[in-house]
Amino acid sequence: MKTLSSLRNPQSLFLFVVLFSLLSLHSCKDDKGDDLIPEEVLVINNFIHDNMTFAYYWNDKMPNLDPNKQPDSKEYFDALLYKSIDRWSIITDDLDGLLEYFSGVRKSAGYSYRLYKLSDQSDELVAFIEYVNPNTPASEAGLKRTDMFFEIDNTKLTTENYTDLLAKESFTLTLGNLNNDLTITPLSPKISLSTKELTINPIFYHDIIEHAGKKIGYLVYNSFISDYDYELQQVFSDFKSGGVEDLIVDLRYNSGGSINTAVLMASMIAPASEVGSVLLNNSFNVGLTEYLKQHYPNDNSIFVDTLRSNSNNLNLSRYVALTSFKTASASEMVIYTLMPYMDVIQIGEQTHGKYYGSITLYDEEKKHNWALQPIVMRAENSNNSINYAEGLMPDIELNEKYKYPLGDPREKFLAEALFKLTGEWPTGVTALKSKEQTIYNHGFIEESINSKLKYNMYKEIGK
Repeated sequence: MKTLSSLRNPQSLFLFVVLFSLLSLHSCKDDKGDDLIPEEVLVINNFIHDNMTFAYYWNDKMPNLDPNKQPDSKEYFDALLYKSIDRWSIITDDLDGLLEYFSGVRKSAGYSYRLYKLSDQSDELVAFIEYVNPNTPASEAGLKRTDMFFEIDNTKLTTENYTDLLAKESFTLTLGNLNNDLTITPLSPKISLSTKELTINPIFYHDIIEHAGKKIGYLVYNSFISDYDYELQQVFSDFKSGGVEDLIVDLRYNSGGSINTAVLMASMIAPASEVGSVLLNNSFNVGLTEYLKQHYPNDNSIFVDTLRSNSNNLNLSRYVALTSFKTASASEMVIYTLMPYMDVIQIGEQTHGKYYGSITLYDEEKKHNWALQPIVMRAENSNNSINYAEGLMPDIELNEKYKYPLGDPREKFLAEALFKLTGEWPTGVTALKSKEQTIYNHGFIEESINSKLKYNMYKEIGK
């Protein structure tokens, strides 16, 4: 008998768990009685079938495939996806690794980069450092935002080899200066790095900037991780006690995470008079909707997220969101869900365009370590005022440059935001050209090695 229940894990993440019977599962056999599909594969296949049929947002679009005739579980799962929309549902045989990811644990050297083609006529790539996390192999090696690398282990990055090169766990980067004629001058020494398991604090940087007679809060927030909700509230507490009048939230490198944490942030930004107003409507498939109504009859927060009362609320009438193509899911949510209630000024690039949330499905009895992270809901703002088929378009379009550290008022995005809020450019900055003709216009590469989890937004039930 199939049931659905909620479970609090050690990371305080509420997960749906589907239980299913294994008693009737056997290997498929040919006429001679020889096994064709191992029993352990059939167990996973039926786990996939039961869960996807029950919870998947587009379950009415799934093909009718017999789970007992699928020799590869991952390929079976992939075949069920509604790919015209769904780019994010995943399957894994490492449940523990999935839960660690949601808690901020990453196998990484501790830096983020962005790839660009060197020119329209070349297959060579260069990678600019976006930021470096403190106390990581990258920071200890001296890597910083203003750096650019073009070789890994003495091999130039190209459109053909970058996936393999960037996937290495131990490697050497060759840094370089990009010249006006698009040649590269190599720099010494090379930087040797190794990845390790890191716990990443999503609050990368925060400060109160005094500019043009105003106090402006600036926060670089790189992931919505509920384990750091206390620290996030402390940042807003500091902003409030510091007399912040305007706010800039840098979401350029934030590709999603916990919906509950996004609601928390929105509740600390919005006008105080809007407490209790609908922030988000969560829609599920028909069967899951009925199940949730029956099993959580007194928990309307499953379907509707509202702005909550919070002592750290800044009571703002506007705020600036800095975005890039990496801005997705929960980070998009704190933009489009607040639009009905305040002026949200978006500066940067069009966002990723993911307005769907997932849940984690696994076997509660731990008979296997497989897990699904399928899309099960669409997150809609209170007046359905956006186009859910595309990313959010900026009010002021900018492309990246990497000349200054994050938090420096001269940094391109921050400077534009400060000007927008005050009408004055920071010292040393003249009017910016939104469409400068540089290498950054040749086209960036969204690396195929990036996990789909990068753009994840997950729903926490009962929290």
